[in-house]
Amino acid sequence: MNVLFVCTENIARSPMAEALFHELQGSEGRHRAHTVGTATHAPRPLTTREVACADLVAVMEDRHRELIRHYWPHQARKVVVLGVSDDFAPNDRHLRETLEPRIRALLERCDDRPAVTSRPLAARPRRAKRVFDLLLSGVALVHSAPIWALVALLIKLDDGGCVFYVQERVGKDGRRCKSLKFRSMVPDADRRFGPLQARDADARITPVGRWLRATAMDELPQLWSIFRGDMSFVGPRALRPEEIEVNGGGEVVPIERIPGYEERHRVTPGLTGLAQIYADRDIPRRQKFRYDLLYIRKQSFGLDLRLILLSVWITLHGTWERRGSKL
Repeated sequence: MNVLFVCTENIARSPMAEALFHELQGSEGRHRAHTVGTATHAPRPLTTREVACADLVAVMEDRHRELIRHYWPHQARKVVVLGVSDDFAPNDRHLRETLEPRIRALLERCDDRPAVTSRPLAARPRRAKRVFDLLLSGVALVHSAPIWALVALLIKLDDGGCVFYVQERVGKDGRRCKSLKFRSMVPDADRRFGPLQARDADARITPVGRWLRATAMDELPQLWSIFRGDMSFVGPRALRPEEIEVNGGGEVVPIERIPGYEERHRVTPGLTGLAQIYADRDIPRRQKFRYDLLYIRKQSFGLDLRLILLSVWITLHGTWERRGSKL
């Protein structure tokens, strides 16, 4: 279960609730949680995306429930009121004593509630999606040939290194496959710096690579992966098997230990998707995986078509690397 804790300023009650939620589950806890605040100045304000991605929304007061009912009436069924007033300071011992029995009850509710599972496409829609991918990627491969030649020339003129970059990626059901991209980083970036996800103002990215990544032209060779069936146009991003993440405490965490990793591999990875469009490139994997799981639950041909059109718009405007809204 994915639980969203909501208070006003996201300073005292919700952070304490999240900490207790993880502590009471123990190291093998299977439920996830994060926090937001309803105030506009909260460190992490409440948004439509946060409410949509949650399975349960645990609010501190009735007024928080009424706010969600007002702005997101179709999500009101997710709301649970904990009944904790705004009279506590951060790390207040009495706040912990007040929250603990409520969090235990919430965990019991999470354990009793059936887990939200992915809604795999039926055989016919799945075949239709594959036919769509095959036809569109075939047409795109033919018509994008001049762009391939131009990009290859620019990469060679930039630093004289290799044009393509081949990576092993994890596909559907954990199957390994090869991914081909135009090189946007300095040669041997993984060997020299490690397999880290790209960050804002990343020193590994070349001048030509910045343009390629802003327009997603570095992903153009992945049309071949789609044509072969290793990828789809829409789905969770294909990850490298050895990829790591450095958490807020400086600890190196293998991505397979991050909640949601296994669930996102129930579908074919995609060139674009909810996380690729709506999430910043350098946010924690835990947050990106929430977008992936939301897509898996909501996937349909109409959603895929919308995401493809949005991706084309972002490419034409060169805003893939923009922080915040790309649209």
